[in-house]
Amino acid sequence: MDKTLDIIRKITNWLVIIFFIYMVLAVFYQVLGRYVFHYKLGIAAETATYSQIWMVLLASGIAMRKNMHVGVDILLRTLKPKIQKIIVTISSIVTIVFLLMALKGTIMLISVGSESTSPALGIPMWIPYLSVPIGILYITLELVILTLTKLKQKD
Repeated sequence: MDKTLDIIRKITNWLVIIFFIYMVLAVFYQVLGRYVFHYKLGIAAETATYSQIWMVLLASGIAMRKNMHVGVDILLRTLKPKIQKIIVTISSIVTIVFLLMALKGTIMLISVGSESTSPALGIPMWIPYLSVPIGILYITLELVILTLTKLKQKD
């Protein structure tokens, strides 16, 4: 299980880096084309947008792994460890329920996306839309691991 998780995390880290680099290069290419060569390239803008969406959703899972999401925990820190664990558990359950509801919604989005194509690339929209359920699943995985880690800590 640990090896599988390590592989998933390495792939995710590399994908975020690749998407970021591609996004920067695509935007640079678009700006260069538009203002230097007076040539508009819609494909660069579209692929940069899709790259950014994939990057943000995958990076959200990385942020979850590192417990970097914004949260108000000043009150939580003043409570006893046992009560902290109860609140962390409830918070995680509520978040997972929300993520699962969002996942259900993305299934419908993907089915709609199979009927349309992107304007510049002409690819089926389910391909860019696939970033949302994959991102949600990765965020959920990291949230479950983070929650279990917090619950295993000694009081």
